[in-house]
Amino acid sequence: MKKTLIALAAVAVTTGAMAQVTLSGGAAYGYQSTKTNSVDAKGFGVDTAAFKMSASEDLGGGMKLSAAIALGGLTRGDTPTGEDFTIVVSGGFGSVLLGQIEIGSGIRGLAQAGAPVNNMQGEILGAATAGTDIVKYTAPKMGDFTFSASHTETKGLATGMTTGQSTATTVGVDYASGPIAAKIDSSSWSENATLDSRYRIAASYDLGVVKVGAGREDITLVSTLHTKYTMFGVSAPLSANVTVGAVSVKEDIAGVTRSGTSVGASYALSKRTSVSANTASWEITGQTAKDKKTTILLAHSF
Repeated sequence: MKKTLIALAAVAVTTGAMAQVTLSGGAAYGYQSTKTNSVDAKGFGVDTAAFKMSASEDLGGGMKLSAAIALGGLTRGDTPTGEDFTIVVSGGFGSVLLGQIEIGSGIRGLAQAGAPVNNMQGEILGAATAGTDIVKYTAPKMGDFTFSASHTETKGLATGMTTGQSTATTVGVDYASGPIAAKIDSSSWSENATLDSRYRIAASYDLGVVKVGAGREDITLVSTLHTKYTMFGVSAPLSANVTVGAVSVKEDIAGVTRSGTSVGASYALSKRTSVSANTASWEITGQTAKDKKTTILLAHSF
């Protein structure tokens, strides 16, 4: 009994000193059918099984620190993997983000216009990185504009500081005013065997009955060739619960074009639960057969 009371007292003291931690995450399960290089595959499975722990602390003097870590792949028989990790210090000076994150397409967020479709990453748009170290400064908002600058490098402590490891510097500005949102940024790489520089521009316009978006990404390779991505998206709420949408995406590199489209719909069962279905197809110019993917998911966030 005495040991139990001592243990409970220790827990109480420790808990009092701990920060308040918020737990959030998502779970999604469904059916998918794919056809790639004329090979068919289909079946049921897990799309998302992840959670994130977040905490914040008032540092005084108008400054605040927040931190978050995430874990994914929490399914039976699989090995969970780490997801994004961030520490953010904010105040009157703006904010500084330190972390290791997945970096996906920089134009999709606006160009997709909120359409419930296949994100086309890895099909047409470049695949997201598994993990990148990042240090990013975001200035205080100036009217409708927000300026930022970041340094990214190969993940791992000191890895990006050794000779031959790739690093990149990005500067950008975001604009948001009423129904209009836009962004433009420019990047340059150092010691990268493939990439030299890049610019991206994207925008969306919410008309109420429909939302439209467009984006353009141009990557200059070390070989002086260019990889160009173009994306157009549209979404529309048919009711308080139903949203439909479509996107068109194209990649052009050295005269070879890959293009694709995706259409989809989602039905909100509640604020945190939805059912969605989308289908996508893409092809290389001159190729007879198209690759296809159809996905139906039940998703819940918490």
